[in-house]
Amino acid sequence: MAGMFDVAALSKLEEMLNPKEEDSDSDTGGDGFYNPGQIGTKKPHKIPDVTPTTVKKGPTGKDIWDTEFLPEGAPAENIEDHRQQPEYEVMFKQNVGTEDVFLGMSGKTEASNDEIVVTINLPDTKSSDIDLNVTDEKVECMTPVYALRLHLPKPVVSAQGGAQWVTDKHQLRLTLPLKKEFDFLP
Repeated sequence: MAGMFDVAALSKLEEMLNPKEEDSDSDTGGDGFYNPGQIGTKKPHKIPDVTPTTVKKGPTGKDIWDTEFLPEGAPAENIEDHRQQPEYEVMFKQNVGTEDVFLGMSGKTEASNDEIVVTINLPDTKSSDIDLNVTDEKVECMTPVYALRLHLPKPVVSAQGGAQWVTDKHQLRLTLPLKKEFDFLP
């Protein structure tokens, strides 16, 4: 251990890490210091082969493009719509019982939500004029006057959601259960 850091050992280490080549260009400056990029032997740079291995087939039938060619959510983001955006409200809902409120037995906290409730105000609109599309990440509500494309703050289970039209207030109320990662846990 005593001879580990002597001058001869350090010079051998320098020769191993930076072998001397007769015709190589020295990347060191005039002061002889090395940087981390100069440690080891120089390897020639090889340009990677980027030729495609698979060719995607074009659309079939009368379609002008295939959905796999478009990034997810691209059509909704790029559509220029001149209809006005309705007022809306997004709330989180938690289903609690008396054992939760008074005894705190279920382990629910203020942050554990069960559903998202989206309320959309659509004045002067009939329920038959509403075109609604709900996915796990967003809500699209279209009428002849209004257009709303809303990305949800958390993923939901769209197949289990519900919609209710409140006639006297001209509101569309969506109740969407949140997608839980650990539903299998008690």
